Amino acid sequence: MNEALRPFAPGRHGAEHYGNAPLHLHADVVIVGAGAGGCAAAAAIAERGASVLLLEEGRHWNPMDFKADTAFAFKNLYQARGARALRGNTILPLPGGRGVGGSTLINSAICFRCPDAVLDEWREDHGCSTVQNDRFSDYFDRVWSTLGVTVNPIEMQRNNNLIFRQGAEALGLKGDFLPRSAPGCIGCGICQYGCPSGGKFSADRSFLRVAEQSGDVGVYADCRIRRVETDGARVVAVTGHVLDPDSHDTRQEVRVTAKEFICSAGPIGSPLFLLSNGLADSSHCGAHLVVHPTVAAMARFDQEIRPWSGVTQGYWVDCWEEGYLLQTFTCTPDQYFSTLQTAPGRATMEIMRDLKHYASAGALIHDEDSEGRVRMTPAGPDLSYFVGDGDRKRLTAGLRKTAEVFFAAGAKRVHPFRLGLDGIDRPEDIEAGLPMTLKARDLFLYASHPMGTCRMGRSPDSSVVDPTGRVWGWDNLRVADASIFPTSLGVNPQVTTMAMALMIGHELMA
Repeated sequence: MNEALRPFAPGRHGAEHYGNAPLHLHADVVIVGAGAGGCAAAAAIAERGASVLLLEEGRHWNPMDFKADTAFAFKNLYQARGARALRGNTILPLPGGRGVGGSTLINSAICFRCPDAVLDEWREDHGCSTVQNDRFSDYFDRVWSTLGVTVNPIEMQRNNNLIFRQGAEALGLKGDFLPRSAPGCIGCGICQYGCPSGGKFSADRSFLRVAEQSGDVGVYADCRIRRVETDGARVVAVTGHVLDPDSHDTRQEVRVTAKEFICSAGPIGSPLFLLSNGLADSSHCGAHLVVHPTVAAMARFDQEIRPWSGVTQGYWVDCWEEGYLLQTFTCTPDQYFSTLQTAPGRATMEIMRDLKHYASAGALIHDEDSEGRVRMTPAGPDLSYFVGDGDRKRLTAGLRKTAEVFFAAGAKRVHPFRLGLDGIDRPEDIEAGLPMTLKARDLFLYASHPMGTCRMGRSPDSSVVDPTGRVWGWDNLRVADASIFPTSLGVNPQVTTMAMALMIGHELMA
């Protein structure tokens, strides 16, 4: 081994540990990205006896570090400081996590197993031969256990979730409290700022801890990896720089060699990494982006709801066959203020004054005929997404259903996040207020589940990675995150992301 090259030290490391000398390291397997996919892959590989080194651009976080402060969270926990968005026939904010734990640091901990119909489609239509239902049932069981998935008790759900359940039951809809990877949830309602109680089992507090039990896993935070070195059909090293954790300025060089490499930079970061290094071409890499667009509404009740309190997303209504799910959500008052469609001035201030009387929920769609793309341009990353006509209608239908549930629960007024619409006062006015002719740009949309940009398949003519996660054309490079999903999932993706990463880790070590 080169004298400048040293094996990594097991455990968790950050910029404060590196000194000023270049960081030159070696391991059996290097994983770029320590989110849901990277941490689960590390666990699968480490338990088979290999040394694993994870490289992460963001920081290590402890629960006591998190603050219920939007500016702090955007600077430290979000990609692009919370400003990442998709352009197309509308604009969609697309948040993503930054730090050891990735987006699981800021998600709502919702856990769904991948529907069997989706796994069947991936295997039968896309040639994903490794995606066998029995095998993945075992992976889902393992994820469920490792994340401590449970339904939070009623006293933690509180009124925002309970009032929506009341409306759903009044309409005879199929709904239930959501299973979540937050067994210690205390209902503080600020999952999107990091979990200050430690009650949420994000990837750094679950699969990464499992991986670390091997004694041969190291996590190097504050390391931005940009380039690769190759020899023939093999990757031999990845390179980048240490980042200052506060200013994000670059410091000394990082260079890491390994036998095997996994890219787990997420459905935006992974295609950008592959494309910028010439590891895949743009015919499919970066294409086929899907994001589960969502649209929401607030509703005023006579009784106090206090929507900032309780399980952040605790209740759902199953409309999967219609192409969408309904899910409650909570956020902080400043975030509610930023989404209001009322005119600036008195109307808006009256809602904020009475915010304790409001509830909030929305619709998440499958994105069946929408598609986007991730490109690398001379000016930087370009993220585009165009909402299809069928999905536009499903978004409107889901928003209508949300309003119906609120009125069934006794709402006095519903405020859909439709541009130019102050509110709806009666159930019979829903259709007129939310006509099916609404354009995508008429709705205040949001997206938080990017998938599909390095999709798995049977052939390089139609995909970026093979059924084991290996990038076509490369002997020792794989991708393990939600970018490899061949299609939209239709449900919150963290469980399926972890299951796919477990499979890829096991295939690598087979």
